[in-house]
Amino acid sequence: MPRKGNGILFEVHPAPLKDKAGNHFVYVRPLGLQKLSMKELDDYCAKNYAMHPGEMSRALSVFMEATKSWLGSGARIETPLGSFAPKIGLRSEKTTADKVGSLDVELQGIEYIPSKEFVGKVADKTYGFRPVNNPDTQKLAADIPHLERALKNTIAACGGYANVRTFMRFSSLTYHSARKQLDAWCQEPNPRLMRTKMGGTFIYTEI
Repeated sequence: MPRKGNGILFEVHPAPLKDKAGNHFVYVRPLGLQKLSMKELDDYCAKNYAMHPGEMSRALSVFMEATKSWLGSGARIETPLGSFAPKIGLRSEKTTADKVGSLDVELQGIEYIPSKEFVGKVADKTYGFRPVNNPDTQKLAADIPHLERALKNTIAACGGYANVRTFMRFSSLTYHSARKQLDAWCQEPNPRLMRTKMGGTFIYTEI
């Protein structure tokens, strides 16, 4: 159970758009430090809402089974949580509408729009917001000596290669910025690193 008064941690980052004076607009995003597993949610519901152990998991499994055919046929499903609908898109970029056929379209996900009731319930349990003292990503990304030291420390810590998570720790960059920097070192004409997929992640080795 989350403790009251914690609030939602958030980071502030520069956006691509600028004002008339050339200053970047900024945006905020939540810092997700806590993840709740299905088992933890199951246990919490069983303890606090008179549900049987595993009942929440079974209910969600039934929901997926019961709705997959409706969603697969293009229906939008309205629930107290919100609405669910198929999200479709083109497999590749097209510029001529009359050349788009059925084989050019694919399912790209499930669109979820939360209900006003659900958003209101969450808002009632939101205990404010707390800023994280995150560093200025743009300044860090432009500090070449800092990035060089971070890469050296990352390769040493990983035993001869780099990955995004470890480089994040030494560079203080966000995940997106750390990955962008590692990928930049792999680019021609003078690549410094080689990116290789290992399992579900990428590693970077010096060339």
